[in-house]
Amino acid sequence: MGTETDYPAAVAAYLRERADAAAEIRAADRACRAEADRLAAAAAAARAARDEAGRAAAEAAALVAETDRNVAVLWRSLGDFVGHRRTGPTPPAGAPDPEPDTERVRARLERSGRLLSLARQGELPIEAPRHTEVTAAAIGAGVGALAVALALWILRVEDTAVRQAAAALTLFLGVATGPAVLGVWLSWQYRVRPRPGQTLACVGAAIAAVCALAGVFMRGL
Repeated sequence: MGTETDYPAAVAAYLRERADAAAEIRAADRACRAEADRLAAAAAAARAARDEAGRAAAEAAALVAETDRNVAVLWRSLGDFVGHRRTGPTPPAGAPDPEPDTERVRARLERSGRLLSLARQGELPIEAPRHTEVTAAAIGAGVGALAVALALWILRVEDTAVRQAAAALTLFLGVATGPAVLGVWLSWQYRVRPRPGQTLACVGAAIAAVCALAGVFMRGL
């Protein structure tokens, strides 16, 4: 009787153990699959990060090469403008930017190019020192005085109607040449164009010098 009673209990225990083992196997399988999925996702993320790093490195290398070329061109152009003795060789690259911005770098290069172009045209948004009005007047007076001296020489060689016309034209050109000389001087010295006040000072001084000197030295001719 005891053996017959224990048999169903043993079968029930076996079934319970088998069910528990099956549950453990299913749980282990789920855990294994979850871990495999996690590792696959991590590997995919690592590959994506590697590819992104490769693209970023390639873009950075291209940006460095492009920047070096543009800087070399700008530096040579600057040397052509102000003199290569002043600029010297192309400066070495500075400390690398930890977070380079391609658009910002290109914008800076474009702005440098525009400023250099404006400088070549004498249109930089800067003003020459205040004393340039005095210098403009001195240039005008000097050019006017030279015009009077040349006109006086023309008339002393031979006082004819043609010579008188040539002398008058020389005086007129002396007044008109002053602003041109002023423009050349300002462009060379300060990289700017003459402003209206400087031009008026130059022309006024030239007219005053021509009138005064012509009245003194040509009165008896």
